[in-house]
Amino acid sequence: MNEDKFFLTYNQQMKKLRNDKCIDCNGSSHKKILVRAGYFNIVNGYKNPFISGCDSAGKHCYISGTSINQLQAVKKFDDSLRSFLLRYITQVEEETRSLTGYKFDECNEHGNIPWYDTNAYSPNKTLQQKMTVISNAYSELSKSRLDYVKFYMDNHKQIPTWIMIKVINFSTFINVLSCSKTDVSHALCKLYGLEDDNGLPNVKLLTGSLHWMRKIRNSCAHNERVYCLTRKSEHRGRSGRILEKYFRMLSSGYSRNLDQKIFDLIIYFKYFLPKNEYKQFINELKSMLNDLQTKIHPHAFEYVRGQMGIRNLEDLDKLLNFPKDEIEYNKFDAI
Repeated sequence: MNEDKFFLTYNQQMKKLRNDKCIDCNGSSHKKILVRAGYFNIVNGYKNPFISGCDSAGKHCYISGTSINQLQAVKKFDDSLRSFLLRYITQVEEETRSLTGYKFDECNEHGNIPWYDTNAYSPNKTLQQKMTVISNAYSELSKSRLDYVKFYMDNHKQIPTWIMIKVINFSTFINVLSCSKTDVSHALCKLYGLEDDNGLPNVKLLTGSLHWMRKIRNSCAHNERVYCLTRKSEHRGRSGRILEKYFRMLSSGYSRNLDQKIFDLIIYFKYFLPKNEYKQFINELKSMLNDLQTKIHPHAFEYVRGQMGIRNLEDLDKLLNFPKDEIEYNKFDAI
């Protein structure tokens, strides 16, 4: 059996870190970190920023002076980043669901064509696509244990659109939005300024950004590492990201990279958040990054920053200062 597979006491784990990895781990405070976080969660989970190379035997070498405290600093940053992003993602999710439900009914004779009728969806979609969306929504509603869903099931003849939109999974919601009549998705694009180079509604950007939020939200909910979350391009030379106008306003390096990262989400929030809320978001993110920068080796910090997809911290200020029209919620019913 490989030595790594053997059970090790906490004291043996500390000795292994000191002797095999040259990572400073001594005393009760360091032992407490291992006990509370677990060796796998903190060492295997957050060692990568501190790897400087490999020795002749192929084992990782670590930046001189690396300590368990520095690994913990990266873990704490990732923990904070997880809850921070989740807060804003759920806000955008709730808002777009509500707006979609409103516009869906408005475009369907003010709700007289119910959501479970295929006529409520785009004529450009196949019958199979519409039936799949309706079936998935029905299935998820039938499994719901929420009190208000049960109330409508027991006391009314149908579930209203707003309940369906609120209860279904995020992925199913995006599919409902994609299959809806074009006026629905176009209204959201116009509200948030999601337009292509010709000034037309960029539905691909709308649904693509929501899908990336869904992916990150799920990772946050399952307590996975998020700072290094990446969606690789599916095909060589084909970008996994949507290169919209703000990417092109930054350095060319952003457009050359084909993989989606956390920075893509930061870009998308530029559309979905009002100016004052986006400023708060950027300032809080910068504060978290600046705090981490003071606690770990510069090379380790550059690794974390790069994994997030941020080429330079100054780009956050540039992104904040790029021009953007205020979101005019009061005019949504007129779109």
